[in-house]
Amino acid sequence: MKAFGLELRKTDTVDDLYKSVNNILATAGMPNGSVTQQVQMETVAHALRKMLDTGGYFDVCTIDKCMKVAQIHISKERCDVYHAIHCVHWRDMTADYRQTIIAMVLDDFRDVLNMQKTDLEIK
Repeated sequence: MKAFGLELRKTDTVDDLYKSVNNILATAGMPNGSVTQQVQMETVAHALRKMLDTGGYFDVCTIDKCMKVAQIHISKERCDVYHAIHCVHWRDMTADYRQTIIAMVLDDFRDVLNMQKTDLEIK
C-alpha cells in the first residue's frame, strides 16, 4: 500500500503499522527521533540534486537548509551571491555563470557529497 508517499506494508491494525515503523527505524539506527549521519548526507544529496537537476531555478532555501542539515559553514561572500540569485531560472543565466554557480555549490558541499558517494550527475 502506498500512503503519504511511502511504501507501507499491509497491516491489520495501526499498532502493527507502528511496530513496523519502529523496526525499520531501529534497524536504521534511528530510535527516539534521532537521525543518522547517513540520512543527513542523503538528504543533502537529494535536495541539491533536485535543485540542480530538475528544480528549474536556483533556490537559496535549499542551500540554507542543506547547510543546516550537514552542519557546515559557507563563506559570507558565497552566501551573499546565493541569496542575490534566489529564484533566478537556470535558463536565464549565461552558460558560464550557471557552470560557475553549480561548481561553487558542489565545492561548498564537497565533503558532504564525498561522504555520501551519490551519483550527482548534472545534466
